[in-house]
Amino acid sequence: MLKRKNLVSGVLILALVLILSVSALASSFSANYSIPTGSSASWSGKSDHLWKFTSTNEATFKTTISNTSDRSINSALWMVKVLAPDTKIVSYALSGKNGDYKTATFTPQTSNSYYAVVTPVDTSGVNGTVSAYN
Repeated sequence: MLKRKNLVSGVLILALVLILSVSALASSFSANYSIPTGSSASWSGKSDHLWKFTSTNEATFKTTISNTSDRSINSALWMVKVLAPDTKIVSYALSGKNGDYKTATFTPQTSNSYYAVVTPVDTSGVNGTVSAYN
């Protein structure tokens, strides 16, 4: 009976270790963006919000608008390339308010970093969040 309990305990510990190991490979990043009223300049996460994935599992890029009135933006995820121009991985247009969002999937490379760029369609000002996770 004691051997059976030890075997069950060992299997449970192994399962827990495997679960924790797999979840440790997942990556999750986010950044808040803010483009003031009157500005048509893009917000870029390249200088302060570079994201480096630890897994090549399919990932999701998500952009959310948090304003209380409708806003329209273009959002893109870029991959940093060494000794070459950065590469646009996914992009989309988004219009909405109060947490409306849009997503796109991609397969990250673990050898490169990624960043988001949000461009307003007009000068109304827009706030929200960009994130990526797998």
